Amino acid sequence: MVAAYNALLGRQTLALCTTVAACSAVWLGPESLAGNPGLSWMLFIALALIPGAMFYTARRIQRYCTSPAAQLRKAISANELDIHYQPIINLRTGKLVGAQSLSRWSLNGVAIPGDVFIAAAEKSDLIFELTRSVIRRVAEDYCTHLWACKDFYITINLSAQDILDTTFPDFVANILATYNLPASVMIFEVTEKAFLSPISAATQLNRLRACGHRIAIVDVGSSYSGLAFIESVPVDILKIDLASITQDTLFAKDALWRHIAKIARTLELNVVAEGVDTQQQLSHLISEEVVFAQGCLFSKALPITALARRYFSMSGEHQYFHGLK
Repeated sequence: MVAAYNALLGRQTLALCTTVAACSAVWLGPESLAGNPGLSWMLFIALALIPGAMFYTARRIQRYCTSPAAQLRKAISANELDIHYQPIINLRTGKLVGAQSLSRWSLNGVAIPGDVFIAAAEKSDLIFELTRSVIRRVAEDYCTHLWACKDFYITINLSAQDILDTTFPDFVANILATYNLPASVMIFEVTEKAFLSPISAATQLNRLRACGHRIAIVDVGSSYSGLAFIESVPVDILKIDLASITQDTLFAKDALWRHIAKIARTLELNVVAEGVDTQQQLSHLISEEVVFAQGCLFSKALPITALARRYFSMSGEHQYFHGLK
């Protein structure tokens, strides 16, 4: 009787353990087995003993391996993402002074929109790897193609998660040291969303500024705290996105973007207008003394080689972009 009871208990315990292992792989994903040989063996037994476990787990693993997050992780690890750079122009001189870095990803020949895969990266915590891979690539591109460009800068987008990562400033400093680049070549762009934890965000951004980086806030006034927070956060540049502004709003004398431009002048901050696609937009920007702009009116985002050619070929009359002569 005792032997039979112990045998039954053993079978129940085995079934429980193997079920736990199978559930780990099914619900946590195959990565839960990494570095855990015990759990892996339990799963092996579960697949053999539990009806349907092999089929169900295989489907789960297949979905995981082909999920957007898994594909993006693979692309980041293999350095398969491209970085293009949209020129930023000084409207007073017509000169190319900087560029915004923009990640590009093609999967099986299909271009994946940036907002789609960046949102996937933020949701799956891949954003840390993505941002750091962009910073490495920007440093490499700058060192290889733009090392002779005086005072030229690249802007890099940061997520709210990046800003709250206390190891981030040290990571950036190490990359710059590796490529022998000054901190001034990288300007970091953040959204108002980053200031949902204002004290922590301000602390981290102040660390970056202390290292010599400038901070730009993008889509100012579009959400969250309006304009009042600008005076209380570490910021050097305000970015206005004209792509989100209707024609009527653009022309209105009391348009929000005009107030932002005036506030920036009062606070001695630079303003960069992005999404400048028409001559009308350009004319209104100049009337409000906005100095810097980017958009298809000047240039689409370019590979680093094309950006470098554009920069080094600009001399004399060629330093002026369309619409600024």
